Amino acid sequence: EQMQKVGKEYMDDLTERDQRMMFGVVTLTHLADSLEQLDQDTESLLSRTRGCEFATLKYQQEDALNTVLPYGLRRIDAVRTLTTESTAVLMPFKSQEIQDKGGIYYGINAVSHNLIICNRGNLLNGNGFILGVSGSGKSMAAKQEFTSLALSTDHDLIVVDPEREYGPLVRALGGEVITISASSAENCYINALDLSSEYGDGKNPLVLKSEFIMSLCEQLMGNQEIGAKEKSIIDRCTANIYREYIKDFKGEPPTLKDLHRDLMMQKEPAAHDIALALELFTTGSLDIFGHKSNVDLDKRVVVFNIHGLGEQLKPIGHLVITDTMLNRV
Repeated sequence: EQMQKVGKEYMDDLTERDQRMMFGVVTLTHLADSLEQLDQDTESLLSRTRGCEFATLKYQQEDALNTVLPYGLRRIDAVRTLTTESTAVLMPFKSQEIQDKGGIYYGINAVSHNLIICNRGNLLNGNGFILGVSGSGKSMAAKQEFTSLALSTDHDLIVVDPEREYGPLVRALGGEVITISASSAENCYINALDLSSEYGDGKNPLVLKSEFIMSLCEQLMGNQEIGAKEKSIIDRCTANIYREYIKDFKGEPPTLKDLHRDLMMQKEPAAHDIALALELFTTGSLDIFGHKSNVDLDKRVVVFNIHGLGEQLKPIGHLVITDTMLNRV
């Protein structure tokens, strides 16, 4: 009797909506004025289950009420298995912690104020973005992660630097700074036709390199100027200049100058048109991709400084640098 009295006082303090939410069908039994009203309320409740399963307790309404009230009693012999993950959802003071082995510092957990130590290499997809308004610290966060990886791991680090801001940091770490600019006094050259035996991750490296040269010529001449005839000529000349090198991948790989020379040896006028488009990048003022590479691309930390690339050279520069990184990886 005492328990029922406490339960009645507890129920009286709740609004009708709270009672419906807490006790479901059991509470509706007490609230309904008739069997028809009870059936309507029950049907209404079951139509808004939101993924929950409901069952009607017949002849056990009083036991059900005493079970859900905060007495600590279990009068209904029905239990459910909760996994640790499901139980954690019910804990308001539970916070998700990231403490990966071999990870680096990424910040402070806003709830628990513990360090966030994450290893992106453990993820299914380790890509990431740093987003924020101007002045919020995006570059600082990137350099902090870069430095942490350089000092605590053996990863190879390759940076494309459009704002010329990574040079001092990379030099301090003993890396290679490659300044890509037609007017640079450093005269850093990258051979656009470098080719390693692992290029293409198991695919035919010569076929992939031929596709790259076609893309390069499309950038130079425009999509409308490269047709099936021009692509056939490029593929033929690519095979000619790589014929000796791909036998054992030893010695010096060919350059754009070799490609230019082979194109000029072809009989088709279209081949001479392609060679003329390449001339600016072989013997012209923008020949930084037409020489043999004179920089150390095998260093663990490499940064490509493209701040000095002009508007005309920027699309070609991005294409060549991306292919160089693919060749390295």
